[in-house]
Amino acid sequence: MITAGLDIGTTSISGLLYDLEKRTILYSITEAQASLPFSLNQEWERLQDPELIVKQVEHILERLLAHQPEVTGIGLTGQMHGIVYLDTSGRAIGPLHTWQDGRAGQLTGGMDSPTYAQQFSNLTGYTVAPGYGLATHYYNVSGQLVPEGAVGFCTIADYIAMRLANGDIPLIDATQAAGIGGFSLGTGDFDRTPISMAGIDCSLLPKVVPSGTAIGSTAQGIPVYTSLGDNQASFLGSVPQPGESLLLNIGTGSQLSAWVPDCANAPSTMEVRPFPGGGVLMVGAALSGGKSYALLEGFFRQLITAYTGEAPTDVYSLMSRLLSEEVPGSGITGLMVNTQFLGTRTDPEKRGSVEGITLENFTPGGLAHAFLQGMVDELHSFLAEPEQQGAGTFSRLIGSGNALRSNPVLCAKAEAAFGLPLELGEHAEEAAVGAALCAAVGSGEIASFREAGAYLRAEPS
Repeated sequence: MITAGLDIGTTSISGLLYDLEKRTILYSITEAQASLPFSLNQEWERLQDPELIVKQVEHILERLLAHQPEVTGIGLTGQMHGIVYLDTSGRAIGPLHTWQDGRAGQLTGGMDSPTYAQQFSNLTGYTVAPGYGLATHYYNVSGQLVPEGAVGFCTIADYIAMRLANGDIPLIDATQAAGIGGFSLGTGDFDRTPISMAGIDCSLLPKVVPSGTAIGSTAQGIPVYTSLGDNQASFLGSVPQPGESLLLNIGTGSQLSAWVPDCANAPSTMEVRPFPGGGVLMVGAALSGGKSYALLEGFFRQLITAYTGEAPTDVYSLMSRLLSEEVPGSGITGLMVNTQFLGTRTDPEKRGSVEGITLENFTPGGLAHAFLQGMVDELHSFLAEPEQQGAGTFSRLIGSGNALRSNPVLCAKAEAAFGLPLELGEHAEEAAVGAALCAAVGSGEIASFREAGAYLRAEPS
């Protein structure tokens, strides 16, 4: 039995066919995101064209079905938090406001005033960061920027699902709803009373349904299922034993994710996200992630260009050679880099730093090692929170993301910090695999989300 998984990312879109019996990807396609950013009126705007995304996804799906038309279901995932406004026919009005959009991080007044996200959080009692859909919408309501004729909004993945299923009313599961903000884990729905008190018309909120709900069928008669948040989809598509495993993802951003049965006390540094089939994911997000190492690459690139007069073609290869060199003054007294260059979810104004500089250790190789160590240390610092919530002993460390796949030194530092061997996920397209498994659960081909991990690896030959 074969299901399709689609992952609508910020910079790329992936689609694949997953064979449940062979427990492997049969065919996959990954394309750069065709929707270039809109012309921006403000430097903090991050907008994309939802209709271009629809066309690209439809084309990818056509290619998948041409390769294998016998598909039993289509699951989706994609960039979380962002929103698309909809008209009465379920069509997009205006752009996709992506998760990177910074309008809700603007101040509501003078220098000492809160940001729009902070003000919304204070009014509702829910911590909602800039880029989250309700914070974005709150800014738009405050500035009378909601498109005329808008009767609702949803995530881009749920918009694509609705379009593929020829629907006109968006349906959303808990994993995506929580990414918009103002979501109650206790009731499994948006907490409409405090949201209304913040001046939000709750009739615009999408209807929340169980994960894996069929929302309609394509023109070919293939069932389409509600999308999963990309974090939950990545976990589902790469972690065979959720209660025993940590998922370490380092890409453009980076996250440490741990599944726990319940979260009795609100953690201070991690987000608590619903997980399909029960339990929650505790997620520690480092906003800079792989951008931290890219920052160092840019520094070296500028230096080389200034010295030689020519821009180098490949700085990362040079950095790899630097990493192979012995670093003077390493250890607990060595060079240390705090990689919080973009702040944190709880403190957007926090910034990174370089410390512990000596006459011996301030070298290009020392900086390269210290940047990688800082990236790992920031993620490792989140581990104490799941342990305080009663999580069991974690015996496996699963790695995903391009930064880990391309940098063995980073992998080694992760193994040393967590004290566990790092297992890179079998598939680079883990979010799309999770989406395909969601479709299989929705169709009944897999009995439950708890059993989905058994379909990640083929039996040994």
